[in-house]
Amino acid sequence: MDKILLDLEWNGTYSRRLKGYLNEIIEFGAVKCGEDLREKGSFSCFVKPQVGKRLSSLVSGLTSITQENLSEGLTFTQAVSRFQKWAGEAEIFTWSTSDILTLIENCRYFSREERVPFLFWYCDLQSFVQKRLELGSKEQLGLYRAAELLEIDLSGNNHHRALDDSRVALSILKKVYNREKLSPFLSRCDEEFYRRITFKTAYICDLRSPLIKRSYLRFSCPKCGGKAVKRSKWTAKNKSFRAEFECKQCSCRFGGRVTIKQKYEGLFVNQKTFPVPVLQPPRELSPGTLGNMVLEDRGGVGVLRFPAWEKLSCVNHAFSTRIGGVSEKEFASINLGFGRGDSRENVEKNFRRFCEAAGFSRESLVTGNQDHHIHICRVDLSHRGMGIWKDKMEDSVDGLCTDVKGVTLVIYCADCVPLYFVDEEHKAIGLAHAGWRGTAAGMAKAMAERMKEEFGSDPSALQAAIGPSICKDCFEVDEPVAEEFLALPFGQKVVSGPKGEKYQVDLWECNRQFLLEAGLLPEHITVGGVCSMCESDLIFSHRKTRGQRGSNCAFLALQ
Repeated sequence: MDKILLDLEWNGTYSRRLKGYLNEIIEFGAVKCGEDLREKGSFSCFVKPQVGKRLSSLVSGLTSITQENLSEGLTFTQAVSRFQKWAGEAEIFTWSTSDILTLIENCRYFSREERVPFLFWYCDLQSFVQKRLELGSKEQLGLYRAAELLEIDLSGNNHHRALDDSRVALSILKKVYNREKLSPFLSRCDEEFYRRITFKTAYICDLRSPLIKRSYLRFSCPKCGGKAVKRSKWTAKNKSFRAEFECKQCSCRFGGRVTIKQKYEGLFVNQKTFPVPVLQPPRELSPGTLGNMVLEDRGGVGVLRFPAWEKLSCVNHAFSTRIGGVSEKEFASINLGFGRGDSRENVEKNFRRFCEAAGFSRESLVTGNQDHHIHICRVDLSHRGMGIWKDKMEDSVDGLCTDVKGVTLVIYCADCVPLYFVDEEHKAIGLAHAGWRGTAAGMAKAMAERMKEEFGSDPSALQAAIGPSICKDCFEVDEPVAEEFLALPFGQKVVSGPKGEKYQVDLWECNRQFLLEAGLLPEHITVGGVCSMCESDLIFSHRKTRGQRGSNCAFLALQ
């Protein structure tokens, strides 16, 4: 039976019909081979977008695909029909299941079909290669990283183009191929296959669930192995349950975290222990310079600002600190985060105090539904109060922009990077949340481009600032995360290591490089230079406290 190595490129776009985001396929690329793995044919075509009217600049930059390329493409149903005739009943291979899931999603959306018409036998090549290389399944191996490990020559390949990537996948298959060992990874695409591959893993986040057994919540001492007793109530955070324990034998105190996933195959329970974090009280308020920012005392409330922006009379900007609020314990004392365990009354009082101190109208605040993507929303007076005094926006939003006075943009951060933007000429502003995923995906560049589109902002005239967040020395990551940054054109400038098994990533420099790519002038970019982890008695740090914390906020408004 012939084998086909298939690769797809897609563009994330919002669908009004779905009331959510769709990964709309924009390119098919595939190579066909026989049992001898010699290429005997190829298939390549662009797909004309029917939902997204605008090709993401990040996708265009990553793939070199242009809007003109797509305007000459086939419709999705035409592309599938042609591919079906070309493919026959060959075995289909993709690198990870993401391409197949996207294909199923597009078939449902455009053809109203639950099945892919050319899918008879399927193999997840990534899983097979990881098994052959004895890498396990904990970390996901990238296509080009696998090629490097197998010493495959990648010269001449156009990275992130469907046909070239499918040829790289074939080269990898040739290196590890063994028919007998491949067989367990080949699946007949029957009803069970579709149920299994489309099953969405769910996290159990309610301790009252009948699926949770008591044994899942018991821990042994990581030091001596003795029986441990729970010393605090269970709390639910980040899709897991956490509590503090004490060993009966050696009195060691430690934290226990339980994550329970419901997969197609059944429940998977993951238990981890961690040191109980030392929670620092807020420092005494002492005004002065901190990095490239200044700490102000505003009636007993600590406010961080950029001195370099004093000349920007059209805006008011600030970053909150832990000093001057009403919250207690790990939330002390200005916690601006709802849903972290602090009372809503305390959080609302903290917002009122900080707004009065920093000069913002509390009714004007608006924040997005942050989830570490690069989706940006233009807001106006109708959005005032959302996420603070009113319900959050339904859609994923990590960036906000406006040219309306009377609206204060607010972004939550606690190690993630807040990005401030000001266009003095058009009286427009932008504020973005960039965690490591958003940073690597180019949130900084995306906001600059969105402001150009919405307000006519000239990137070379934009002023940008990078606010308090985790510094390079403190941001240690594993290899898969480091690879995300090393794949960027300037990756070597922002990643160092490894030291042991860890790498260090400079999120500040990565965002600065994206701003330069967008056309901002170096002299218009201010790096605050304040590390949330180093200054954790001033600013909440998620890493420092292992999640036992309140939330900081960045604020930006037109005067």
